[in-house]
Amino acid sequence: MIREITSSTNPLIKELRGLATSKKARQESGTFIIEGWRGIKTLLAHESRHYTLERLVVSSDAKSEQPLPPTLDTVGVPDFIFKKISDVKNAQGILGVVRHTAIPFEFFPDTGHYLLLDAIRDPGNLGTLIRSAVGAGFDGVLLHGDCVEPFNPKVIRSTMGTFAFAHVWTISRNDIDRMLTAGYEIFATSGLDGENLYETTFPKKTILVIGSEAHGVSDELMQLARQRITIPIVHKCESLNAAIAGSICMFQIKHGG
Repeated sequence: MIREITSSTNPLIKELRGLATSKKARQESGTFIIEGWRGIKTLLAHESRHYTLERLVVSSDAKSEQPLPPTLDTVGVPDFIFKKISDVKNAQGILGVVRHTAIPFEFFPDTGHYLLLDAIRDPGNLGTLIRSAVGAGFDGVLLHGDCVEPFNPKVIRSTMGTFAFAHVWTISRNDIDRMLTAGYEIFATSGLDGENLYETTFPKKTILVIGSEAHGVSDELMQLARQRITIPIVHKCESLNAAIAGSICMFQIKHGG
């Protein structure tokens, strides 16, 4: 049964707006918002260690792509209220409140491929890199330095539902040192002076580092790298977007032979 809320001053509406706009609200509640059917259907169809769909909010103008689960708390609101909550211009009229269960950072001791993101600030880039990491079969996405919050609505939207399958951790230098002690080796992307990506042999325990859009990989992480790697591009193109570069590298590492 759907609960109807018709007032924009209802406490739940204020709470939902906070989740859509405030990092602090998301951190304090341990929840975030996902908009659209793609991600919601993914969470309904697949159990996740990290994420639990707690509530649905639907607009009176929404067209349902499938029956709503009768056991899930569902709230119906007029379209004008839904638009106050949503930050999507052409919203589908449905959003979910998702609880994030924090799991201590863990990595595979014997073999694994991890994407280490160093101060990635653009939400679209982070979401796309998470999506590509899932698609390429990487074992985790590690956030280091001043990265954008992974539960920012634009990040979640850019993952196109794949966040439900991703293992994302914010890690410290101590965590990196633990991986290095366990035999992992760092390969850091570099614009011009690295070894050709397609001529590089990657070990079974690999950490790929993608640096910030503005400054590249930090000196701290570059000094830890076994090898700098460069994607060969024609001179007319000075550089690649961080999400594109990371995606190319991940698929080459996992499937390039």
